[in-house]
Amino acid sequence: MNKKKRFTKSITFRILVGVLVLAILGAGFYGFKLLVKVKGNIRYLYNYTVNTRGSLPVEQYLDNAKGAEEMVPRATKNTNSSVLSMSTRIQVNGIDVKSYERPYDLSFSEEDLSGMNQLKGIYTFRGDYYRNHQAYGYANLIEKKFDSDIWSFKTGKVLKSNGVDYWSGNGWTGQPLVVKWDEETKRIMNLYDTAKKKEGLVEVIYPGMDGYVHFLDMDTGEPTRDAINVGMTFKGTGSIHPGGIPLLVMGSGDAQTGVYGECISPRIYIYSLIDGSKLYEFAMNDPIAPRIWHAYDSSAIFHVESDTIICPGENGVLYTLKLNTKYDKVKGTLSIAPSEEVRVVYSAARASEESHVWGSECSGSVWENYLYLGDNGGVVNCINLNTMKLMWTQDVGDDVNSSILFDKEEDGKKYIYVATTLKYGKDIHNMGEASVYKLNAITGEIVWKKPYEVHSVAGLAGGFLATGIVGKGRVSNSVFYFVSKTPNIEGGYLVALDKKTGEETWRTDLGTDSWSSANMIYTTNGDAYLLQGAYNNKLMLIDAVTGQVVDSIDVGGGIEATAAVYENKIVVGTRNEKIIGVTLR
Repeated sequence: MNKKKRFTKSITFRILVGVLVLAILGAGFYGFKLLVKVKGNIRYLYNYTVNTRGSLPVEQYLDNAKGAEEMVPRATKNTNSSVLSMSTRIQVNGIDVKSYERPYDLSFSEEDLSGMNQLKGIYTFRGDYYRNHQAYGYANLIEKKFDSDIWSFKTGKVLKSNGVDYWSGNGWTGQPLVVKWDEETKRIMNLYDTAKKKEGLVEVIYPGMDGYVHFLDMDTGEPTRDAINVGMTFKGTGSIHPGGIPLLVMGSGDAQTGVYGECISPRIYIYSLIDGSKLYEFAMNDPIAPRIWHAYDSSAIFHVESDTIICPGENGVLYTLKLNTKYDKVKGTLSIAPSEEVRVVYSAARASEESHVWGSECSGSVWENYLYLGDNGGVVNCINLNTMKLMWTQDVGDDVNSSILFDKEEDGKKYIYVATTLKYGKDIHNMGEASVYKLNAITGEIVWKKPYEVHSVAGLAGGFLATGIVGKGRVSNSVFYFVSKTPNIEGGYLVALDKKTGEETWRTDLGTDSWSSANMIYTTNGDAYLLQGAYNNKLMLIDAVTGQVVDSIDVGGGIEATAAVYENKIVVGTRNEKIIGVTLR
């Protein structure tokens, strides 16, 4: 009997030891996974175990809507540039000047902005210069599902400037451009014969982080012509001339090491889409730049009438350049002779390399002759493009990566929507607020502010990396955003906010993080659906009225880039070096 008890105790002891060992191994494996996630930085472990408060109460200042119906922006005592002790430095063709008056008018009328449809497709980030036209045409949705037949195209990667990591596939903001060229333009291009002969060809033009510009058939994913090997990584989104001239502007997002070991500085490129030749490059190693870091993720703005481009830089310089384009569609020739290069630095007194840095990663929005632009230091500026003077300046406190949305409401009042990421306002636990702001576009005053508490760890900011959407039609009362890293560090909300009050109309916890900007797809019968890509490899179709996920599809790779939509067709790049084509049924 004693032997039996001893045997039983021995077995029980061994089982307990085994369970303990398994528990220790499990805890160790979990701990190792956490350490990998936080890149060995133990202080971020808190963020993987504690949730933020998520959605916070909206702050309303509705009386600040006063004056939004006016036609000329003006500063108030709160939005005067003196509040942030702003300074301005202007160079024209390399020479410093105290003031500037553009020798021609650079103004975007509503007719210009709404009539830029000589190109059938998506020619810039978010489809237009209000940054609010995420899909071309209307989708005919019968089943409201993704077709399981997906095409994919293999891309690649390039070494980062740190010499260790890689830029792979397509990342933030990384939206492809899609164009249905007219037959006369196709005739003079270096398209493959199959592409040139295909009736109704919609071409995908996709600068990627692998250093190439890829050209694909949106229906099949087959190459339409030889890729352009630039050799510089492209994180942001390019721009094509909206007037139908086959001209591509794109900015590189990181330095590269040359064949002789030299450092090749990021720059802005202008390429001909007739033959893939480089026409011009500028903004590299700019001596006027206040910031050491040079990168150009912002999507350029074309002013067609004056043949001028507007290019914000992450180096802290805003560039405008008259191209003097000569394009002969019959002969198939295209050239530019740039002049009137204007470079401007707007600097808040608090800006430095350590905090509230200069430079813009987001894309600018325009209305009339005014540019609305946020920067990495939490400053939003309204700029007169004819004089480059600041009309007003608003302090939103933190980094603006999400592009500004311009909205003219039915009563004629004009507003912009600005959203921040958490970079400077973190507490000891690397948590803090990121917010959506509705600003009076005329005065810059805050109408409402909707904050969320988010995480920011290991150099990856939470909050609003994705650009929002001002709804139209059945969802015209709402503005939509994705909030990153809330309430848990690998999660996020897709939210609809009431345009008048900032209150949530609905909030959907998608259970995944995302930097990808959603697309609004309007259907032929007037319905509205959101298309959201995410790091969990999924594209999701979401009812814009309710926030309900209608369908989803796994594309086999994390989605950080922004999709382009052409009627029922979708194209987007992934971080695992593939470009994906999907159809909605």
